[in-house]
Formats: sequence, structure tokens, C-alpha cells
Amino acid sequence: LAINPQEPLAITGSVPLPFLPTIPDSDRISLDINVRNEGLALLNVLTDQVAWIDGTGEVRVKVGGTFKEPVAVGRFQVQNATIGAKAVPGNLTNVNGTAVFVQDRLRVENFTADYSKGQIVASGVIPLANRLQPGDLDLENPLTVALKDINLNLKGLYRGGVDGNLVVTGAALDPILGGNIRLSNGQVVLNPEAAAAAGGGTGDANASPIEFNNLQISLGNGLLLTNPPILSFVAQGDVTINGPLDNLRPSGLIQLRSGQVNLFTTQFNLDRGFAQTAEFIPGLGLDPILNVRLVALVTEVRNRRQPSVLTPSEILDVPASATSLGSLQTVRVRAEARGPASQLFDNLELTSSPPRSETEIVALIGGSYIDTLGRGDTLLGVANLAGSALLSNVFTNIGRALGLSEFRIFPAYTTDNTRTDDNTTTLGLAGEAALDITPALSVSVLKILTNGDPAQFGLRYRINENLLLRSSTNFSGDNRASLEYELRF
Repeated sequence: LAINPQEPLAITGSVPLPFLPTIPDSDRISLDINVRNEGLALLNVLTDQVAWIDGTGEVRVKVGGTFKEPVAVGRFQVQNATIGAKAVPGNLTNVNGTAVFVQDRLRVENFTADYSKGQIVASGVIPLANRLQPGDLDLENPLTVALKDINLNLKGLYRGGVDGNLVVTGAALDPILGGNIRLSNGQVVLNPEAAAAAGGGTGDANASPIEFNNLQISLGNGLLLTNPPILSFVAQGDVTINGPLDNLRPSGLIQLRSGQVNLFTTQFNLDRGFAQTAEFIPGLGLDPILNVRLVALVTEVRNRRQPSVLTPSEILDVPASATSLGSLQTVRVRAEARGPASQLFDNLELTSSPPRSETEIVALIGGSYIDTLGRGDTLLGVANLAGSALLSNVFTNIGRALGLSEFRIFPAYTTDNTRTDDNTTTLGLAGEAALDITPALSVSVLKILTNGDPAQFGLRYRINENLLLRSSTNFSGDNRASLEYELRF
């Protein structure tokens, strides 16, 4: 077969096709291929792993052997080409390189390509179909692929920066990836179901032949472990990856430096005084074992009805005068969890300071919206949902920019001092800022933004695991202090 003398496509020989009704007399391959430039689109017919899109190049190769044990002799050269690869999303552009077919292997002399705002450089040897045997000299010269400033997007797995060196062993049709890779300024998705569907995007176990063998992954600056919209952690550490792309088996212990978890309508932050970790275990895939302690500041509002500690579905109708503790009081809620990230809510243990029952804590962190609906406080419920859930990320970013440990603005019922009736309340806005001076000492300021009440300044000092000192003042006669003792058994 020959087409266009200016752009030759010449193929002669024979290939056994086992799917035909008549069984071929021989399983031997005998091909003489001479392809140049536009004719290189023939690659799209011969393999679904690589797609020739555009560029110039030439392939001169003689292929023999069988499908199971092919041998080839010849040369492959490209210039300024665009090539698609099934292994990764997007195309490789500005591809330049030279490779030599030497019997049962491909020797890449040089290869460069631009990919996703970065560059790929490769050289080395990889067999065509069967792995190299022990003692083979080319085992010391595997195909090595250098990734420089790559911006990778593997749907359902990872999106962000990639640098490092991949070592490709196995065979060209059945590659095994090892080496050392650094991830930075990106997100690793902790979602086993999405990860399973990401191996080629079809959910077919045969969609991608790629397998990992002790690929060392280093989590660098700006790397997040996420499971939107539940959690997001800034992580550092090293993970070893094994297994096929659609069934990854990572292992390693990761340190969680900061992050948030959304529980009901409240955003919890990692407690800086606790060694937060996420441990990947091979049998659990991308579902690490979390060992975390989270804290959040929530507000008890004057005259708020409290759920019964005996029956969560009942409400104590206590007169406002009997429950009045001032217009606002901040409660520090702590949530501890150890177990798979996918079962975070099932493994939570909730405590608070000042102490509240678990039912009361749940009412505080979710009841600011849930408990107010259907009982005449719908306006406050909707306002709390908007302030706590929809704007939590905004408040977190503001707090980080100001160097604060906690910053939030939230709606609350407050006493209207212009009325003669002490129990008259109005819906207003409150703001709170907190700063952790040390893991044991923090200060805060709390202010009703919609009335003239003075700000309340607070100090919290943890003496030891059992003793906690809390104090507050508005410098206008309202001064409080408490020493709390907690013993857990």
C-alpha cells in the first residue's frame, strides 16, 4: 500500500487476524512499515493507547515475531508533533524525539514535549510486550520520564502541580510506574467511588493498563486532602502508591497542618495543640484513617429554648427569665474522631467548654438553624444557615488574612435596651474574633454589631488536661470567671 509520493504510507507483509472465520496458517507477523508525516495517523489504527494528531515525523521499521512476542528493527522520529495519550488527559504538544526499535524493545534516545503548562523529558529503554529478564543489561537503563512543572488534572483523583521522575518498567503495552513525585498546590480527592471510576473514565477495569509499583509521592506546599463539601485538610508527608490505576493501594502517614470539617451548619477547625494525622492503609484505598481533634466556637443566645437532655425530640418550655445568662455566651465545642474519612460522622465524640450534654452540643452546632424552624424562629434559622454554612469559607479566609485563629459574623437574638420590657428581643448581628497565643492560651472579643452594648473580652487558659480557666469582661461592670474541672473515664 502506497499513498501520495510526497507523504509516503507504505506497508507490506502479512498479519494473522485470529478473529476471522478462517484460522490463519501461521501466527507470525511480517511487516515492513515506511510511514511519514500525515501517514503517521496509522498509529490510531494500530493502538488505542497513543493517537497521532499533527506534526512531522517518520517511522521506518520491520516487525516480526508474534503478537505475544513481537520484535522490531527500525527508527521512529518526530518533530513539532501533537500526540494524544490515553494514560493522561489532554494532548502532548511540541513533541520532539528519536527512538530506535531493537528487537524486543524500544530505546528512547531523546524525547521532549510540552504538557499542561509544563515539560516532559524522557530517555531509556522499555520492552515492547514482555518484561526484561534478570541479568539483562538494560535493567540498569529503564525508561525515565522527568516531569517539570506539570499541572495535572486526573478527574476524581488529583488536580494540581506535579514534579519529579517517573521510572517506567514492565512493557510498553503493560507499563509499571515507580519513581519519586512531588505534588504541590493541588487537591487529592478522598473519594473511593470517584477514584474507582477515574481509571480511564469508564469504570472498566481494562480501560487503563497502568500499574504502580512503590511510587513515592511527596505532599508539598499547598497540598489539600479534600472530600467536598465535608472536609479539607492542608497535608504534608509521604505516601507510597501500589496497584492499578483503578484500584490504588496507598500507604503512609500524613501530618495534617490545618483544615476544616463542616458539621451541620458549623465549621470546625483542626486543634493546633493536637497531632493530627491521616494514615493510608492499602486495603482501604483513598479512604485514610483520620485521627483528628476539631474545635469550633458556637454561641448560646439568651432566651433560646434548649432540647431536653432526656428526650432529644422534646423541648423544655422554660421561661426566659429562668434561663437568662446574658445576651450571648461563647461555647467552645471539641470534636474528636478516629476512623475512616468516609465514616467521619459515625466516629465523632463531642465535648464542650463550659460542659454541655451531647444533645445540647448537637443543638448548638446544628440547632442554630434546625431547632429554630417550625417554632416561630424561621427568620433566625434562615439567617443562621446563610451565615454558618454559605459564608464559612469567606470568614475562614478573612481570619487567615488577619492572622486570627477564628473569625465569624453570625445572626443572633439580642435584648433591645430601648424597650422597657426586659424580655423584648430583636434579630441582629454579632461578630467574634479569637487568637490562639499558645495551644493553651487564647483571647477573644465578642461584639453585638447592631446595638450599643460594649464588647465582651474573653481569656481562656488550659492549666492541664483537667483544669480550664475562663474569664470575660466588658469593662462596664459585667465581669465573669470560672474554673472548670473535667475528668473523663
